[in-house]
Amino acid sequence: METSQIRTLTYIENEDHPVFGTLVEQILHLLNSKLVFSDILIHQNSPLLLRQPKGLVAVTDSPITREELEEFFEVVEPNWRERIQDRAFDRAIDLHTARIRANCFSFQGKKRLGCVIRRFPKEPLALSSLGLRPAEEKFAQLSSGLVLIIGDTCQGKSTTIASMLDEINKNRSGHIITIEDPVETLIPQRKCVITQREVGFDGDVETFDLGAKDALRERPDVIVIGEIRDAETAHEALALAESGPLVLASLHARSTELGLQKMIRLLGNTEPQRQALAHALRGVLCQALMPALDGDRYYLATESLTVNPEVASVIESGSVADLRNVMERKDAPGCHTMNECLRKLLAEKKVSIEDARHATTDRLGFADML
Repeated sequence: METSQIRTLTYIENEDHPVFGTLVEQILHLLNSKLVFSDILIHQNSPLLLRQPKGLVAVTDSPITREELEEFFEVVEPNWRERIQDRAFDRAIDLHTARIRANCFSFQGKKRLGCVIRRFPKEPLALSSLGLRPAEEKFAQLSSGLVLIIGDTCQGKSTTIASMLDEINKNRSGHIITIEDPVETLIPQRKCVITQREVGFDGDVETFDLGAKDALRERPDVIVIGEIRDAETAHEALALAESGPLVLASLHARSTELGLQKMIRLLGNTEPQRQALAHALRGVLCQALMPALDGDRYYLATESLTVNPEVASVIESGSVADLRNVMERKDAPGCHTMNECLRKLLAEKKVSIEDARHATTDRLGFADML
């Protein structure tokens, strides 16, 4: 970090950060501070870094030692030395006033240790506070079928799903099962019984698809599949949606079309599988988080696709690229494009053109819009 050009927080911004406290104490201080950030990045021999809306910032000039990181890893995972030999490992833990996910790893040929900490709300945020449109909030009113939440990594998909679950939890009775890696926001018991199962080597179930298979026998009303990564999980998600409950599943993809193309590919891209998906799918929500122009928060931009007979027919045919035309039409209820959202945010001077250009799911359409 001798030649680092990353800005360091001022003394006033820092609110008397406890430089001489343990690493856990420093992390707790940051989690309870008024600072706006999504992640804490920790590298051995470097200062603590925060990922803020406008980029990285160092908390202090004091580097974190190997001893401090080892002590923190001990809190996160007593068998960390064994776990870190093969690859990085994730742990979700409660730290009094906050819940975090720590991804712990070694680098530079195992000479240095590192960790990235993502913080989650202790309880789900109110669905109405996220910035979704009414048609998108209605996905939480469904009682059956498949809803896909799509976006790149770190675009708030988990937050949206947790808020939808809590909305369901407040308004109707039933059994909610989540299959997550790791369990992130804890859903409090209200009108529903909540079963949050963790995927992993020493979790509750080894893989997402095995968790989905188990869920079929556990009489669920709502099921969350934390991520569809492979063909087995895609098949199980579809089978679950066909069997009666509402299935909310997240998928990494840049746009609605790319997400559906990925889902169809994982399912095998046969006509019967496309028909099954078209029949079970209720909607797609694609989202992106963008830093505010003043850098003190994020804004959510979305595009959504609500399935109607025309959309189902397009999915059955496999011509998923044609869905963009449906989303652009004003006469398709529950459908709109990301560019429509971005136009509004730009008109209100909330985000920069560069950040909007990065978030768009249709670059040619965005260029025409500008």
